[in-house]
Amino acid sequence: MTLEPQPLIDGYLDETLSSEEHVAFAQWLQEAPQHRQRFAEAVLLHDRLRGELLAMSAMTPESRPTPGVFPLPRRRMRSATPILGVICTVAVVMVVLWKGLGEIPAAAAVVELNRLIAASSHASDRTYHISVEEVARPRDRGDSPRPRDSGRPPKPPMDDAVLHVRDGHQFVLIRTTLDGLPFVTGSDGQTSWSVRPDGPARVSSDLTRFNRDLPGHEYDMPLINIEEGLERLRAAYDLQLLPIESSDSEIQSGDEPLRLLVAVKKRGFRGPRRVEITYAVRTGQIRQLRFVDMPYGPERLTLRLTLVEERNLTANFFDHTSHHGPERTVEFEE
Repeated sequence: MTLEPQPLIDGYLDETLSSEEHVAFAQWLQEAPQHRQRFAEAVLLHDRLRGELLAMSAMTPESRPTPGVFPLPRRRMRSATPILGVICTVAVVMVVLWKGLGEIPAAAAVVELNRLIAASSHASDRTYHISVEEVARPRDRGDSPRPRDSGRPPKPPMDDAVLHVRDGHQFVLIRTTLDGLPFVTGSDGQTSWSVRPDGPARVSSDLTRFNRDLPGHEYDMPLINIEEGLERLRAAYDLQLLPIESSDSEIQSGDEPLRLLVAVKKRGFRGPRRVEITYAVRTGQIRQLRFVDMPYGPERLTLRLTLVEERNLTANFFDHTSHHGPERTVEFEE
């Protein structure tokens, strides 16, 4: 190995390594147990220092980030993030010191997952384009989704849909019926609603009333809250970090390197069989999510969510009145 190990360790902890340096760092970890112990000690020291800084910053007024700028997770975190960081660090140290080489990639993947969760928790409103790669009927097995509610009409196709999400379980899902007409469902965080191509707009105080239109709701893993979905990966999935082998123009932005976090469902847990997360190495911004065997009514989908833009939408965008005319009749349900 031609690169010095300390700059690689520092670069990993500061999220500044290039793709080539990530590979070199992984090779260095695999060379000897002493290297893994050195890394574990560096991680522990780094987390202790960060904990001290977070404790100090908690004693001073918090400055607000500049609107429109994607905040880095190091600069501002939720109160739970330091606790998660400590747990993550303990896991890394114990794995590196006790379990040896085979578990290092998994431990590194947990570190990255925690970073993605922190970054997602501070993201602006996000817009995703949904594309469906494959549609299949569920197999006869224990984790098959619950059958679709009787009497309800079939769901509009999910392919080529657009999903807008905001923190607080607010979302707008825009699909197109087979007749080419828009079918819009959503929630403003206080009510859920549905605007069909014809007939009245339906509004309910039950926030779960219309989330059946979102893939994954049968497994309590709907797409309206990416952060909560990532949290579920922690216990129910085996994690692995992989490089990005090809450049996709839809997810590539500038020269920032991308990485791939792969989660494969463990036996005995419910959820999509596999989740793939493509993200920017430095910022932790998720560019694309791919779900394999995600339930959608009586079907299982393999679908992709590709980030289109990240910006603050208007204050009332997630209210049903923004998606139908004033002449539309509105029916309220419990």
